[in-house]
Formats: sequence, structure tokens, C-alpha cells
Amino acid sequence: MTATSTKSVNMTFPALYSYVLNTNYRSAAGVMSLFISIACLAVAIVKWDVLQTNQRVGYILVGCLFTVVNPLLLAFKTYRQLKLSASYKLPLTYTFSDKGVTITRGEEQQEMAWDMICRVLMTGSILAIYTSRVHAFVIPLSELGDDKGKIIASVVQFSAANNPRISKNLKRFQSGKGL
Repeated sequence: MTATSTKSVNMTFPALYSYVLNTNYRSAAGVMSLFISIACLAVAIVKWDVLQTNQRVGYILVGCLFTVVNPLLLAFKTYRQLKLSASYKLPLTYTFSDKGVTITRGEEQQEMAWDMICRVLMTGSILAIYTSRVHAFVIPLSELGDDKGKIIASVVQFSAANNPRISKNLKRFQSGKGL
């Protein structure tokens, strides 16, 4: 990238919800909870004739806990956070340059050099740039507009010198081809 690229980004519900689901279900605890839910549903189906009514209800409730109830609760919490949190009221302005990323919200400004990036994750609706194991800047892909491919390619290429963890679907950006 020879010139800087600046994008003003508002957080959207699909982007924030995608990030929350990724955070919750890509961990060991998330995978285990899904395994338990699916196993309980499988037991309820396979042993339906043998189980008593209260056992059926118990297996079905536990089976739906992490596959239906928890995602609904996360959606509600995400919606509430998006509407009530002051940090989502103002848009973030990202300036991507050769030196790094500058993040601005109102009067606040933060510099993030490319060597601070330890992980880059892209899903269908977000680009998450991690600066630590738990801290990330979440950028809705829908907000990047026509520069989406160029920005993603620059994040992947410039941070590559420090070997961050890159999600599999970002491998194609390492060559600079973009979207």
C-alpha cells in the first residue's frame, strides 16, 4: 500500500453477533458444550422408546441449551450491548498505512503498528484484528465498501512479517490478489 486508506465504520448487529459467536464457540469450552448438546439430543432420539417422559424432557432441554438457548441469549446480549454501550454510538475511523493502523473515535486516537497484530480472523461478516489473545478490533466487512479487498490484503501482507495467526480464508490475500 503506497497511499493511506481511511474508512469510517459503524458497528452493525450482524458483525458484532458474528464476533460474539466466534468467540464463544471456537474455544474448547464452546466445542465441548456443542458436543454435549448434540450427544444429549442423539441419546433422546435413539433411546426415545426406553426413556421415561421426564428423562426425554431432560435430554431435550440439555440438548437445546447450547444449540438454541445460548445463541438466543447471546443475540439478546449483543443487541443490548450495541444499543446501550456508549462506545458503539460514535463511528470508528480506521486509517491504514504502511506504518500501521490508526484508530480514531471522536478526540481519542490509538496507533497500532503492524507488529502488534497477533491474529487476523475473517468470517462472512467481520474482519477481526487481534492485538492480544482477547483484544480485537472488529470491522464489519459491509462497512469497508469498494476498498475491502485492498484493505484486507494490506492487513494480511503488512502483518505477515510477524507471523500472526491468519484464518484459512485469508490465505488468498497473502499474494496480494484481494477479493
